Amino acid sequence: MKNATRLAVCGISSALSVVLLFIGSTASVLAYAIPMIVGLIMIMIKTTFGTSSAWITFASTSVLSFFLVADKECMLMYVLFFGYYSIIQPQINTIKTFPLRLFLKLLVFNSMLLLVQLILIYVFSIPFLEEGEGRIIIFVFAFLMNLLFFIYDRLLTVLYSLYRLKIEKRIKNIFK
Repeated sequence: MKNATRLAVCGISSALSVVLLFIGSTASVLAYAIPMIVGLIMIMIKTTFGTSSAWITFASTSVLSFFLVADKECMLMYVLFFGYYSIIQPQINTIKTFPLRLFLKLLVFNSMLLLVQLILIYVFSIPFLEEGEGRIIIFVFAFLMNLLFFIYDRLLTVLYSLYRLKIEKRIKNIFK
């Protein structure tokens, strides 16, 4: 495949990702959903054009979203987790021992989730809890985010398989 084609597709994917992240900043409920959806774009980039193209697309999207996306929570969720997780997930899935694989996935996700919240609180001065909210909300939030992560992780595995079986040949024929 030509380098110009690869560069054009990665550039368009990066622009689409930034636009979606910008749309995600319009409503607080989309701050977690849109980074997940944008992370799915990396499946096509990584599978069709390679890991290095996926990393370049992730890096350019991260830099652009830092400056263009108003909702820092949406941007940080993409930059610190959902943007690169779809790139590294196939390598993590090659670990044979299930408990070790699960531990590694949970360690990466929960440490990045904690890092996002700490950056929001201490760098951007965006509080996690509003005045009068109970601390139990922190545990409910963490539990629900972990549940959502398990669903997302399974979805990535299924979409990688589906892409390879049904879509990849068509995409490669288009970009010959």
